[in-house]
Amino acid sequence: MKRWLVFAALAAASLAPAPAAAVGFCTAEWAPVCAVKDGVQKTYSNVGCAKADSAEVVSEGQCSEAAPQPANTPIFCAETYVPVCGVKDGAQKTYSNDCFARADDAKIVADGECAKP
Repeated sequence: MKRWLVFAALAAASLAPAPAAAVGFCTAEWAPVCAVKDGVQKTYSNVGCAKADSAEVVSEGQCSEAAPQPANTPIFCAETYVPVCGVKDGAQKTYSNDCFARADDAKIVADGECAKP
């Protein structure tokens, strides 16, 4: 009797679809795929994320040559004072270090503080 129950359990398990294949679990794994949803191509971080969004995978890798750029990615800068002079929108500004200048999308034009007007 026990053998029959074990056999029945194994048979039922082998017939059930794997959860990842059936539903699509989006994980943090970076294995990009190009997929189409509603006629629009989009790069997903992996097959699971594409399936979770009900998209059809059309190829491995990103959809285009351009790398995806995250929007508004926070930049964390150390609070060290090594001033640089940066220019943004035509105006000079002294930043406490080069990291803060880059975070503000300023072009660094000189080491040290900007000249006083």
